[in-house]
Amino acid sequence: MKITEDIIKALRNCIDAVGSISEFSQQTNVNIETISNYLGRKTNSIRKDTWKKIYPLLHPYLLKNNQSNHAVIKTKSAFAGKNCRKGPELTLTSDEKILLDAFAALPADVKNRKLLEIVELARLEVSRHKQEN
Repeated sequence: MKITEDIIKALRNCIDAVGSISEFSQQTNVNIETISNYLGRKTNSIRKDTWKKIYPLLHPYLLKNNQSNHAVIKTKSAFAGKNCRKGPELTLTSDEKILLDAFAALPADVKNRKLLEIVELARLEVSRHKQEN
């Protein structure tokens, strides 16, 4: 995860809220030196496993910093694998990215259940929409 100004601000605000870097370190199980490196911009990115540890605490502060809450995040499509020459880019809002991150953290059985629920909700919505037209 690339370290942006929003992430730095959120990190600072979160650390202030929990009381100290030491407390943040204990709650996230991330080394104090690593956190200090992020704050001091001594590194440009956060490793995926570290992001998974700090994101749950940082998440509310990221939302506060992103006032419009509709920042666009571009990512490679899941279809841009080996069989595609050049995959399309997907454009996600920050809300969609947060949902995908939260979904990725769920156990497989919960993911399957939630997918079935979402598909059923979408089916009902499409059916309702067809009846209105």
